[in-house]
Amino acid sequence: MQPGGGVSAPASPSDPRLRQGIDFGVHVFVGAEGKAVARNIFLDGNTWQSSPSVTKKPFVADLMAGVGLVLGRAKLTYTHVYRTQEFEKQPGPQMLGSVSLAVTF
Repeated sequence: MQPGGGVSAPASPSDPRLRQGIDFGVHVFVGAEGKAVARNIFLDGNTWQSSPSVTKKPFVADLMAGVGLVLGRAKLTYTHVYRTQEFEKQPGPQMLGSVSLAVTF
C-alpha cells in the first residue's frame, strides 16, 4: 500500500506548500497495481520441508483511491485499498485503509 498518494516532499522552491498566503489545497488520486506471484512463503508454506499451505492465486491486484488535504505545510491523506483474493477459499477480498500525515519543513 502506498501512503499519501504521492510524494510529500516539495519538488522545487515554487511548490505551493512553500509559498506565503496559500493555506489550503485538496487533491484526489486513484491507482491500480497488478502482481504475478511466483512464491509467497505465507501461503505456500515452508521452503525446505512440508508444512501447511493453501492454493494461492497466481495473479492479484490492488485498486487504490484517496484524498489529500494540504493545510499550510501539513498534508493529511486517506488512502483506501481494495485487494483481490490471494488464495482459494479466502472469504472475500481485503479492504485496507491508511491515514498519513506529512509536514514540509
